[in-house]
Amino acid sequence: MMLERRCLGTTGIDVTRLGFGTLTMSPMQRGLSVEAGGDLLLAALEAGVRFIDTAQMYGSYPQVASALCRWKGDHVTVATKSAAKTEEAMRQALDEAHATLGLPVIDVFLLHAVRDAADFAAREGAIGALLAAKAAGRVRAIGASSHFVGTMRLLAEDPRLDVLHPMLNRDGFGIIDEPLDAMLGVLAGAKRCGKGIYAMKPLGGGHLRNEARQALEWVLGRDEVDAIAVGMTSADELRMNLSIASHAPVDPEIEKRARGQKRRLFINEALCRHCGHCIQTCQQQALAYVEGRNAPAVDAGKCVVCGYCAPGCPAFAIRII
Repeated sequence: MMLERRCLGTTGIDVTRLGFGTLTMSPMQRGLSVEAGGDLLLAALEAGVRFIDTAQMYGSYPQVASALCRWKGDHVTVATKSAAKTEEAMRQALDEAHATLGLPVIDVFLLHAVRDAADFAAREGAIGALLAAKAAGRVRAIGASSHFVGTMRLLAEDPRLDVLHPMLNRDGFGIIDEPLDAMLGVLAGAKRCGKGIYAMKPLGGGHLRNEARQALEWVLGRDEVDAIAVGMTSADELRMNLSIASHAPVDPEIEKRARGQKRRLFINEALCRHCGHCIQTCQQQALAYVEGRNAPAVDAGKCVVCGYCAPGCPAFAIRII
């Protein structure tokens, strides 16, 4: 299949518009083994994908390294992220990424999940480390990711940042502070300024999985977006998304299996604000606080994976994986 390619803004970094996001395969979510995750990533490369998104927090470096060390084809663009704030912590994150991924040069390195202006200001040391790494040739481009429109507006105005990684999907799932149209406006302005933009959560954290073609085509059809990072954990999901991204018909059996893949509700403890909204919303009474957890526990015997608890979550902490 022929996948469209674009340059990330004015960075000179080439990517396929369909990128492979590794959060869903990571220990944070579905927890594919190094072998299984590496095999799936390698299959994506063999099918034409040339863009992989990972992060220090995900714990998916071993899967990415497993695929890259076996890949004998042309260059694969790799983007990673770290939530490090200090200069020393970011230096350590850089060293870890180089060593674990086996890459002397990392194409894109981002500040991970910047929340607001105060958070961005607190990461000056980390930005300094990334700028030094870029000057030394260890990193080709730097940038930041965020779920917030207001924060993305701030990031877009910073001339030091080359690449932005925003929350973006057709229904605005996970865009926390302003409407979808506001995010699109910010990204259009950033694109005019030469920023590279690749979108996260084009399937809304799994909530748009049954409308995958419409959801992916919507994001890929946006002029503001150079590429998307899509989480995949099975060969069927990979084949379906490859067909959609290459404007080819989707095999009905593959789509049926991809949609029928067993799913579960996942609540990210690191993001949960303990507001209790999801517990109040759940008509199945499948969510409850339990001792020892920083987020509501999911009773798999009661949960019907309807996703109704997710839209009202103020932190976009709820996923279907």
